[in-house]
Amino acid sequence: MTLEALLTFAGILVGVLAIARPVQRHSLFLFGSVWRLVPAIFIFFFLIFCRDAPFGMSSPFGWPLPTVLFGLTVGAFLIPVLAAVWSWASWHRAKLTDRRIKHIENLFQAALREREFDEVERIVRKNLRNFNRLPASAVSVLFDRAMVTALVDSHSLVHLELLSNMSFLRLETVGFAEVDTVVRVLLRSEVSPLRSAVLKRYGGQEHIKYTEEEQDLMEKTFEKPAWYTLAGAHYPLVISAVEGLRTGKLDDDYNDVGRDYEADQGISRRSHCPVYLAEKTEVIAIECAIEKKVEADLYVSDLWDIFRAVLERSRFKETIWESPLSHPEFPTPYAYLLYEINFDLRRLSASTVLASISNTQPPRAELKGRFPGDLAQTWSFCVWNISGSKGQVSPDFRKYAIKQYLLFILELGWGPSEVGAGIENSTVGLDAWRDLFLRELQHRFAGDPSGKEVLKEALESLDEGKRYVSDGLDWLKEKLFGSSSTR
Repeated sequence: MTLEALLTFAGILVGVLAIARPVQRHSLFLFGSVWRLVPAIFIFFFLIFCRDAPFGMSSPFGWPLPTVLFGLTVGAFLIPVLAAVWSWASWHRAKLTDRRIKHIENLFQAALREREFDEVERIVRKNLRNFNRLPASAVSVLFDRAMVTALVDSHSLVHLELLSNMSFLRLETVGFAEVDTVVRVLLRSEVSPLRSAVLKRYGGQEHIKYTEEEQDLMEKTFEKPAWYTLAGAHYPLVISAVEGLRTGKLDDDYNDVGRDYEADQGISRRSHCPVYLAEKTEVIAIECAIEKKVEADLYVSDLWDIFRAVLERSRFKETIWESPLSHPEFPTPYAYLLYEINFDLRRLSASTVLASISNTQPPRAELKGRFPGDLAQTWSFCVWNISGSKGQVSPDFRKYAIKQYLLFILELGWGPSEVGAGIENSTVGLDAWRDLFLRELQHRFAGDPSGKEVLKEALESLDEGKRYVSDGLDWLKEKLFGSSSTR
């Protein structure tokens, strides 16, 4: 090694720092510990100086001069090389210490300015469990919508992975704003565990890939009631859906023939619909809580909010609703959404009944917890809302939606096996469930004579050829209208 080699080494170091992009430069200074190279260069210079200076000094300890010269040369070579390797290893580990975490915001800001987020993704992924000391301002920059969108579009779910850490989520520096940003981006991105989970479970895109990474993230977040409630993840879901509806931008398409929206083959339009994806994500979260028998407020009423917002934008146009091109059950995308929400409430109610049944003989359905009341109240509000929907849906569609609720009451009372698979006719305690759903329906229609007329019309159109309908119909008429004589 010579002085020229030292100058070359220093020149290369300065050149690397000069041509590095701002984000890379911040990262090198933060993690690469470039300061280590400065003393290494001085030691390098000192050893070369001792070797080549014409001082005429004798070798220490009587060592042979060639051996000393060889040692100085090897040392002058190894010290800067080892310092460079040490700096590279430190940069590669990207460990956030207390000192470094105070300056990480500068790197995040540089990444935002330059729109270069690869280094941010690398650092966050290597420190998923070390962000508990991140300053509030750095959290705000890290969860900037532009950064989240860019990383999600590049198939990186690192922001959701970070939020899945309950310790990070509980930090005072982390609020609903961060969750809101991530959820909104995931609802509109092609790369989204929400989208994959919904489409895999409910259809909308053939051959959708639901990767193990996405499944694991869903299990840690939206399918985990403790996380879902702590994060307040329901709010950006329902608000995103309602915002998309109230702008009116969907009205022309969603009040037209919906064959492409409800299609199960190929890629349907609903596979990119934030309203559909948000509603189904909420259903998944509620369903998981029911299956795990977790008692928590999962905001079931959000389904009513979405139902009401959809119904407000829906318009009954006979030429479209009666068109041979339209689906007879749900002719338009708005009708499809209403149909699905109504069906989801029925299915969730049945799942709640099933989850409450004991293993005793005979089986007993225990009416306890908040889910039965929340579901009965939400579903009855939807039924009451659609009963006054003149000009928004067809009379037949309105009647069908109301009938599903009435049939559920009759099934609970006289046909338990119709409620859902696994519920035996010998199950006791279902009368309490029947009365709960009846009571909520009575509350909704109390003082609404026009609504009661629509309700009566739907009741009288029930198929009495079904045993449980014929057995309970008179009882239900009497409870709703005070008389069993009307046919």
